This record gives sequence, C-alpha cells and structure tokens, in this order.
Amino acid sequence: MKKRFTGDAIMFGTAMLLGSSYPFAKDVLAVMSPLLYSASRYLVAAAFLFAAAALMRKPVALARRDWLPMIVLSLVGVALFQASWGLAMARTPPSVGSIVMTTTTAFSAILAWFAGRRLPALGWLGIVIAFAGVVVVVNNSLTRFTISFGSLDGTLIWMLSAFAWALYVERSAPYNLRLGALPVIAWTTLIGSLILLPIALLFDSPSEFARLDDRLLGFWLYTAIFPVGVAFLGLTAGLERLGVSRVMVYMYLIPVAGVGLSAAFFGDPLTPARVLGGLLVLLGVILTRVALDRAARVPV
Repeated sequence: MKKRFTGDAIMFGTAMLLGSSYPFAKDVLAVMSPLLYSASRYLVAAAFLFAAAALMRKPVALARRDWLPMIVLSLVGVALFQASWGLAMARTPPSVGSIVMTTTTAFSAILAWFAGRRLPALGWLGIVIAFAGVVVVVNNSLTRFTISFGSLDGTLIWMLSAFAWALYVERSAPYNLRLGALPVIAWTTLIGSLILLPIALLFDSPSEFARLDDRLLGFWLYTAIFPVGVAFLGLTAGLERLGVSRVMVYMYLIPVAGVGLSAAFFGDPLTPARVLGGLLVLLGVILTRVALDRAARVPV
C-alpha cells in the first residue's frame, strides 16, 4: 500500500513537471532557435540522468548488441521528437502543444493495431474524439471556421512529435523490461542530443546563449533538469511501483498543468474553444487507453 501511495505521489509530481515545460520553453524560444534549444537542454538532461544513476548505483553499461537499437530509439524518441517539439512550440501557443501532445495515446493505439493487436470499437471512437478535439483547439472558435494552412502548420508538427514519442515508447518497451527504464532513457537522451546538436550547429550559433538574460537562462536550465531529467526519473520510479496502465492515467494531467500554467503566469489566453477541445482530447485518449487495456487482457 505504501509503495503504491508513493508511486501515485511521484507520478502526480512528474505529470506537473512534464506539463510545466510548455510555457517555460515558449519564452526561451522567443530568442533561441528550436533545434539548438532542444539539443542543448537534452544534453544537460543526459548529464543529470547519468549522475543520478551513479548516485543510485544503478548499472547503465550497454552490451554491444544493444548499441544499434539505442541509436535507432534515439533517432526517433529524441532527435525527431525533440526537433519537432521545439519547431512546433516556436509556432504555436504552449496550451495548444500540451493538448495536442496528448494524442500520443491515440497514435499508440494505431501502432498497436498495425502490430496486429485487436482494437475494440471503443478505441476507434476514442481516436476519432481525440482528433476532433484537436480540430476544435486549432480552430479556437465555437462560432465560425477559422482553420487555414498557416494555423495547421504548427499543429501538424505537434502531431509528428506525438507520433514519434508514441513510436519510441512502443519500441523501447522490451528494452525497458530487459535493461531497466533508467539506462534506456539515459542513453537515448544522450545519444539523441549528440545526434541533434551537430545538426543544430549547421544552422544556428552557440552565440545565441548570449541572448538569454538571467530569467531566460534560468528557464532554459529549468526545462533541461526538471521536465526532462527529474521527470524521467519520476517515470522510471512510477513504472516500477505502479505499472504502465496506472502511469498512463497520470499523463492526462500534463495538459492540465501546461494549460493552467500558460494561462496563469504566461498570458496564454484560455478560450472556451481550447477548454472544450482539450476536454474532448482528454475524453478521447481516456477511452482509447481503456480500450487498449481491455485488448491487452484478451488472449489473441
């Protein structure tokens, strides 16, 4: 009982930290290019994760056979995911990003279906509702149709980011079971940042850090250590104590934290359309998650 209560407390804090990255990142990206921001903060996060593993005396060494899978996972789960995340964040309000990213669950269900797992009708209904909610969020009006190609630009990149994260979570699952979640997260964070950094430096300059005043430098460091480093440690602890299904329930709090902080402290307007759209997305992903759990319990 105590182990479960501790796991619940850890996951509540983890969800809040993950959601907090959206408004803090938006301010940094006003003066810093998305690729350099994403690569640099994940490099700092990787150093934090390896330091934490050393302090906890957790083994992180990889066998030769695991290097190639870790590189592939890094390309998808960090390089593609974070590049898309940063580019989308620079183009949209943080509340939009925190809501659209929740569709990761819908993409997970679609990937499971492609892999041959049966998805009940409830799951497909959830997927439709979730993506309908995204349309409402992007339209940002309950009285007229406002969507244009320009307004879809950032949203489509957010959806690519959500798909990349869903693919990473699915493909990393066997390695998490065999190697442990912390070594997988630490190595993919490090390798992914090292892949993304030289790409960023082709287009951007390290002199961009000089544009960050003390407040923005603090925001950059915060988003490197807490929503990535500390939150990833929380995810590994939550998975060990609660299992995947209960951990996924707490992921529904991420948009609540992202939207709430954005509106309360960063001036991101909380419109009726975004509230309704966000609720529809949450309803859709909850239905999809329930369907996935039911399908996992049915013998194939």
